[in-house]
Amino acid sequence: MPSPRVSAWLVKSWRLASLLLAALLLQRTTPVTESALTRLGLDDAKAFFPGAKRLKSGPNQTLLVQDQYGNRLGRLVTTAPDADSILGYAGPSNVLVALDNQEKVVGTRILSSDDTPEHVDTLRNNPTFEKSFKDWRPTTQPAPKLEAYAGSTLTAYAITESIQKRLSGNYVSLRFPTALSLKEIQGAGFPEATTFEPNVPRLGWNLVRGPNRAHLGYVVRSSPSADEVIGYAGPSETLIAVEADGLRLRQVMLRTTYDTADYVSRIKDQEPDPQGRTFFKDLTKWNTREWAEFDFRKGELDTVAGATLTSYAIAKGLQSRFADDVHGGHREQQDARQRLQAAALWCFLAGALLMTFTPLHGRPVIRRIWQVLLVGGLGLWLGQLLSLSLFAGWARHGIPWAQAPALLILGVIALLVPWGSRRQLYCHHACPHGAAQELLGGLKRLQVAVPARWHAWLGKLPALALAGAFLAALAWPRWSLGQVEPFDAWVLGVGVAIPLTLAVVGLLASVVVPQAYCKYGCPTGALFKFVRSANQAETWGRRDTWAAVILAVGAVVAFLPRPEFAAEETPETAARHAVTELHGAAFGTTWTVKVRGSDLDAQILKRELEAEINRIEFSLSHWRESSATTDFNRLESAQPFGITQELADMVEFTLRLSAASDGMYDITVAPLTSLWGYGPAGKLPDPTPEQLKAALTKVGWQKLKLDKENLTLAKSHEGVNLDLGSVLQGYAADRAAGILRALGQTDFLVEVGGEILASGSWRVGIEDPFNPRVMIRTVLLTDRALSPSGLYRAKRLAAGKPVSHILSPKTGRPVEPTLEMVVVYHDSCFQADGWATALMAVGFEQAKVIAQREQLDVMLVTPDKQVWQSRK
Repeated sequence: MPSPRVSAWLVKSWRLASLLLAALLLQRTTPVTESALTRLGLDDAKAFFPGAKRLKSGPNQTLLVQDQYGNRLGRLVTTAPDADSILGYAGPSNVLVALDNQEKVVGTRILSSDDTPEHVDTLRNNPTFEKSFKDWRPTTQPAPKLEAYAGSTLTAYAITESIQKRLSGNYVSLRFPTALSLKEIQGAGFPEATTFEPNVPRLGWNLVRGPNRAHLGYVVRSSPSADEVIGYAGPSETLIAVEADGLRLRQVMLRTTYDTADYVSRIKDQEPDPQGRTFFKDLTKWNTREWAEFDFRKGELDTVAGATLTSYAIAKGLQSRFADDVHGGHREQQDARQRLQAAALWCFLAGALLMTFTPLHGRPVIRRIWQVLLVGGLGLWLGQLLSLSLFAGWARHGIPWAQAPALLILGVIALLVPWGSRRQLYCHHACPHGAAQELLGGLKRLQVAVPARWHAWLGKLPALALAGAFLAALAWPRWSLGQVEPFDAWVLGVGVAIPLTLAVVGLLASVVVPQAYCKYGCPTGALFKFVRSANQAETWGRRDTWAAVILAVGAVVAFLPRPEFAAEETPETAARHAVTELHGAAFGTTWTVKVRGSDLDAQILKRELEAEINRIEFSLSHWRESSATTDFNRLESAQPFGITQELADMVEFTLRLSAASDGMYDITVAPLTSLWGYGPAGKLPDPTPEQLKAALTKVGWQKLKLDKENLTLAKSHEGVNLDLGSVLQGYAADRAAGILRALGQTDFLVEVGGEILASGSWRVGIEDPFNPRVMIRTVLLTDRALSPSGLYRAKRLAAGKPVSHILSPKTGRPVEPTLEMVVVYHDSCFQADGWATALMAVGFEQAKVIAQREQLDVMLVTPDKQVWQSRK
């Protein structure tokens, strides 16, 4: 037999172990977070974007919201699961965030929460709190000043941090996605730099360190704040070296740009003036605060001659970057108040320890003063009370080390002090509700004695309530434990009926029965009483037996199979089904690549894919000033123009499409697309007949002469322009597939702007052109490409009615629709893309003839919903 001392330690160890077992059971029954994004519908989008007609999956787990013509209105994101580690009072919240095209918050909605329901409902039912986020740019700005969150401070701050983590923590500029490198930091003005790190919470700022981790200064990226600042032809990103004081600028340098190469060169190659000044050196004259308020009408900033728009945009980018930082000033008072409250909680914790372990608690005056402080300070002001819902939340979702360290320490001490010293720190010296009862119990004349028999029976109620609450939490994990205790009423007041009723009844009862709730109703008190040691020779008692029984019953409940919990996968199964998704932007749209298998390096794949897709866009798209297509379009001569083999192959195929479609498909329609507002110039008024007549003189595929042997392309009219937009996205998909195969991948799906290529077998859906939220057909695509082309995806208004984006090279006007959608299956996505556009251009009857003649595998859908299918 072990000695009494060893027996006592075994019993005490069992009590701590039982708490750990209870926490593990609660954690096991934590509901699996379902992806709320998959359950969102058009009505959810319309709440923020009234013109929403279509939802499309976007990069980084977002839903893109589009209007009836396919124009993007904004996007929807949810904070889960990225921000599930951020806890409020008892758990995380999942928030739906709607952002416009400038990445500003349009609105928010709490979708679900594992926090205390009463705290969440207080915020959910208060529109003023939601308005706090209106027009906030989480991707570039610090958190806004919150309104109307009294009583739910931890929950409100957790929601804000969740939005910030979801968006700013994972935000990557689609225009400037490349991560910063140490070499760039050194070149930006800190040659002695050895490392750098994000300067949280200042978004876009990087703290630079030298030898021995010395603080050298900061390097700030102008992106994404300056992404919408357009120079002559596109935005630019700069790196700004800032001194260690966070104010003075050391150096400014251009990092990446989409602007015209000639204009950028004039700025980079600018000769210093007699005083040694250059444009970039002039930018360092103003500090970060001055840039935030910079007035270009008054500021003495000279732009570069011959590159005025480009140099102005670079300077405007700096102003936008530092202006975003100013938004953080509105929250300084709020942060100061939060620090004050945290310090006060630490003081209350220290006071509770003093009252517990010194004779101060025996002095009536000091004790009364302390109780008043507990009620007014810890209770009414801070609202920090320990409860079952708090402990259960920590068990399910983790320990809030960062969000509420003082409250966490209070909870730990409240359990360990009675376990180790037999003193009840929390119940006797730190609970505001207990202090309020003791103050109300001072009227001795009103008190009544509870018969011993009743006292014995009523005294069992807290333990029964504790056991019942624990088992109920396991059986119904979404049920709020805050409903069985009065503590939420201290912070939420009349907003919580059941806790408020328990609080009022308990306090009134304490007038006639001292500490009535503590003695006969408090399950949290029963928890502290369970771990409390009675004496040095602690022995196994009835409470330990009952704890073992309740844990056993709880284990049965926890391990019962329930459909709401996700089935666990083995590592082998997970590896077989693992799909890595990569996203990016190009050609004014997005691209997505899905790769099956776990044996891959996602960073290398994405880097190689981005490089190739960007190469295609910048070398072949007439939207890009530096492309070969643009160079050819600028040529005002009929002389042969040297081209690459790649461009020659593309032109050869498109000329074949023109011949097959009797000229209805034509890559020289660029003058017409610009007139109708589909070109780089953007939306324009409807063209006049005179403008169309003039443009048609520059259109015609037969005005091109391709010499593949000598790799030259000539035009018979100096105004002829190329527009390869009808095949570039399909071609990019083919090239992306080549990159993936070269890197050893064989099972993948590539989608570029709706053009799809499958390697292996992938199930894909084809949208119903009359209801894009529904699939007209789902197909198993195996080692083939699929290209849909439809009028429903890109229309605009002309003379008050919608018109097609497909233009007739013969009339200069949008084609009269006899087809609503064409789907072409082909081994090459490049060819599928081209044929789909050509068939749309010729119309239903001619499309059937061409499909059979060319042995194409197509599906045609007419405006009256007739479906025609050919087989190759």
